[in-house]
Amino acid sequence: MTRRLRTDESGFSLPEMIVTVVLVGMMMSLIIGVVTSISRTFTKDRESSESTVVAAIGMSELTRVLRAGTELAIVGGGATNAPVFISADANDVTFYSYIDTDATVSKPVKVRFWIDTQRRLIETRWNATTTDDPWAFAAVGSPSSSRTIARSIPVGSPALFTYLDAAGLPMTIPGTGFTETQRRAIAAVQVTLRVQADINGRAKPVTMQNAVGIPNLGISRVRP
Repeated sequence: MTRRLRTDESGFSLPEMIVTVVLVGMMMSLIIGVVTSISRTFTKDRESSESTVVAAIGMSELTRVLRAGTELAIVGGGATNAPVFISADANDVTFYSYIDTDATVSKPVKVRFWIDTQRRLIETRWNATTTDDPWAFAAVGSPSSSRTIARSIPVGSPALFTYLDAAGLPMTIPGTGFTETQRRAIAAVQVTLRVQADINGRAKPVTMQNAVGIPNLGISRVRP
């Protein structure tokens, strides 16, 4: 007697396959959404951290050099010391500073901090060309060094420099700039540095502010 074997060839029906595809699609959409959200958060945090680091480095250099601002006896300046500040504007300041006072041969430098057209904070220095007072410095068009200390200063940022008098009150910058008498009255500089490392604007800019006193104001630094 021959027995006929029957094979069960049953499988998924079309409705079952459609439901399965829909469920898998929904799960993939959820997974992609979570991954995208995590990626965006990570990028935002990274860009924010980068802005903070850049702002902190720039603020540290600004504070260090500004605090060393000093009146100097200048070649051709007569018996009166030149004021600390040569020029002082909202986003551009030039002044004399005695930074490396512990060096074997210590000399003052002329320093300029300014924001260029590419929205970078630039530090330019001119070394003294004499060995003792009265001091002379390299020509304006021939700086001893120039470097970028902070990038990506957003357009519309608050004034980088606000100048304060001895009472701590802000000094209004005249349209023609401060006179020499007014520059002599600057006792401190409030620095407001805003940085946005993320050029796509995914992370908000970071703003740091610090008031820097000028302890050498009125002190003649005619010797190291």
